[in-house]
Amino acid sequence: MKQFMKKNAFMIFMIVFALIRLALTSNIPIIALPAQIYDDGMMVDMAVNIRAGNWLGDYTSNILVKGPFFPFLLAVINLFGCSYINVMNIIYVLACIYFVYTIKDVFKSKISLGFVYILLLFNPVSYAFWTLQRVYRNGITLAQVLIIIGSMFACYQRREKKASSMLPFAIIGGLTLASLWLTREDGIWILPFILVVIALLIISILLQNRKDKKIQWNRKVVTKLIVAILPMLLLILSLQAVKLVNYAKYGIYAYNEINDGYFGKVIKTMYCVKTDENIPYVTVTRNKIKLLYENSPTLKSIEPELEEMLNAWDHNDRTPGDTQVEDGWFWWALKGAVENAGKYENAQMSNEFYQKVYDELQEAIKQGKLKTGMSMPSTLMSPWKKEYFMQLPVEMAKTSYFIAHFNDVETVNGVSEANARKFNGITNDLSIEPMPEGKQDELTKYTEKYVERLNAIGKVYQYLGLVVTGISLLAYIFITIKLVKAKEKKVMMPLWLLLTGIGCSLLVLIAGVSYNHITACYSRYYMYLSGAYPLLIAFWGISISKVVEMIRDTKRRN
Repeated sequence: MKQFMKKNAFMIFMIVFALIRLALTSNIPIIALPAQIYDDGMMVDMAVNIRAGNWLGDYTSNILVKGPFFPFLLAVINLFGCSYINVMNIIYVLACIYFVYTIKDVFKSKISLGFVYILLLFNPVSYAFWTLQRVYRNGITLAQVLIIIGSMFACYQRREKKASSMLPFAIIGGLTLASLWLTREDGIWILPFILVVIALLIISILLQNRKDKKIQWNRKVVTKLIVAILPMLLLILSLQAVKLVNYAKYGIYAYNEINDGYFGKVIKTMYCVKTDENIPYVTVTRNKIKLLYENSPTLKSIEPELEEMLNAWDHNDRTPGDTQVEDGWFWWALKGAVENAGKYENAQMSNEFYQKVYDELQEAIKQGKLKTGMSMPSTLMSPWKKEYFMQLPVEMAKTSYFIAHFNDVETVNGVSEANARKFNGITNDLSIEPMPEGKQDELTKYTEKYVERLNAIGKVYQYLGLVVTGISLLAYIFITIKLVKAKEKKVMMPLWLLLTGIGCSLLVLIAGVSYNHITACYSRYYMYLSGAYPLLIAFWGISISKVVEMIRDTKRRN
């Protein structure tokens, strides 16, 4: 027994702390928000339809707006009679274990690996209100990010080995990448990391098989190259599969109307049309709308409905009552207006409507009736303005502070909205019911101690987060200097690339959310930034642990 315990000490350590983590989070309530018809309510309705064999439900203006992965996951959880809270926690714990396994060769000591594991395992965002207790899609992002980063690093570490050693990680990474892409519409931020790793893999494989300045092509080389690009292939195949399902159900070959249909093209065209106005957060102003009416008879045909929806959505932004609608809400207003005009009887009808608007606007642009400016890579990104050169760095600094300080991150013992039965049914979890004044739901007494324990852990991250972030940045600089000075760079290069990849992915995500915050709608919420927290914590653990190892090794040699 002693020999077994000694041999498997680290595995036992991981299992014990995983069980502690799961026990701590096992009895927190869900917060059911059925009135959030564009968010939580939409996810639950889609899950109920999937569970009933009706795919995402009858076609409406909301059906193909958000990805189907999270509703599909909810439906599977319900199918097996599992608790949503527990399954989501298990997924995150398994992601932490998987990530630690993929980076194990970076460290000499299991203590360092254990330190990274503990930091990630008790990440307070993984059990907070907006990322776990709400029945919404942002919570799964934490696990997806860890699995994708870990998978791609594992592939890179095995670049000189057989293709079969890379294959499992390429498959896991590719499928998880597809799940992320089909969860949120802004998954583009992870692509730079994926593409850089794939490029490094391809270059490395080709260099390994070069002789007399020529590539020695053979089956092994081709197989390794296919495995290297497999994550992107799986992403493409997964999107095609969803397109086929949507075509069979709705008659439209698209995985998402925002990124993959004429609706997205219309929004992008509207955004790039130039006017002399410069209203903060607003690209499609009321004056621009009038200009678009003049150049698109099809858009003009829904003017009453669109004006009504714009008036309604005006009250949701940062400057309610100014008659203007921020970019973050404009496209919802447009979809609602088109539906109110009776153009959403089926997918073909709505797509044809948007295609006509798009063609008419494009024709007006060709004829010089409409002037255009630069468009952005993502459909829903507002056009660039020169003042953003000053605003974006400032906002990124504020967002970075927000993340490092774990601002607003909290588990709550909160009361759900009324009519939560559908939420309780699909999640197999309980929510705290609203009670008459002066009365308390019995469930709150039971769950309160669990919530208090979790928030006590969260406060540790909040108090130390900023300091630890600073220390980890100094550790990264130290590692970079050591790499530059090292004669044999091959040993330290994977570590440096891992940290640099994590850091760059974090910066891209921070930049994206910050850009949306200064251009479209208030976005400094930890649910939108959920993918940043595991990246930051991984950066902490890996950089600090490695520097401690290096200092300890130096002392031993001396």
